[in-house]
Amino acid sequence: MSSIGVSTADVHAPAANTAAQISYAAAVKRSHVVSGVAWSYSGAPTGGNLKLEDGAGSTVFALDISTAGAGLIVFPRPRRGSPNTALIVTLAAGGAGVSGKLSVLNHWEE
Repeated sequence: MSSIGVSTADVHAPAANTAAQISYAAAVKRSHVVSGVAWSYSGAPTGGNLKLEDGAGSTVFALDISTAGAGLIVFPRPRRGSPNTALIVTLAAGGAGVSGKLSVLNHWEE
């Protein structure tokens, strides 16, 4: 297991009504692992959603979000992507005038 690092690559706060996305490039013979994600919407989102997917097109985790404010999920059993693929974490665009922020709490490769 690689050590867990914290980086600006683990945070994304785009303009209003824009999806927040964090992508980790494919790692040779390794899988990306995430043990927690935090998010917030500045107002009640229209179609709010949090999704982790790997580059193979497989959804690792998905959650609908319908309220404004902050949220947090810690995975007691960390979520793992497929080997040799990218891992993409997306907070859907919140709608007109709504900004979203996304942070991956812990990420490493195994």
